[in-house]
Amino acid sequence: MARYYSTQRPVMPGGFPRKTDVVEIKNFYVKTFCEEIGKEAWGYIEYQAELTKEEADAYELTLGGMKTYYCVTSSVDDKGKVRAAITNVIDAACKPENSFKSLKHKDIYTDWFESREEAEKLVEEAKTA
Repeated sequence: MARYYSTQRPVMPGGFPRKTDVVEIKNFYVKTFCEEIGKEAWGYIEYQAELTKEEADAYELTLGGMKTYYCVTSSVDDKGKVRAAITNVIDAACKPENSFKSLKHKDIYTDWFESREEAEKLVEEAKTA
């Protein structure tokens, strides 16, 4: 089974590849955050087998499936002091976007990694900065 989420529009005729192996089509009442893909979607369609990447891309469908991502939050204050720690671990199909926020006395960075080792490496580098 392969579940594809429709992030651009509800699932409707002409909005997904016509295959004989469709198992289920589900639309949500409103665009809803789906942890499986890490973003909002209008609904999903399940097939017995995966689509090709080209088929999914042509209809702007996102394949569901879980991966673990590690968040490192780091800050740099006005005196140059750097702090960093792994602050979150989530399961999602897509890696969340990195972000940056500038506050009055410090800058805060949020970076996501696909492995704990990569996340720990950034934390260690911050200790020696």
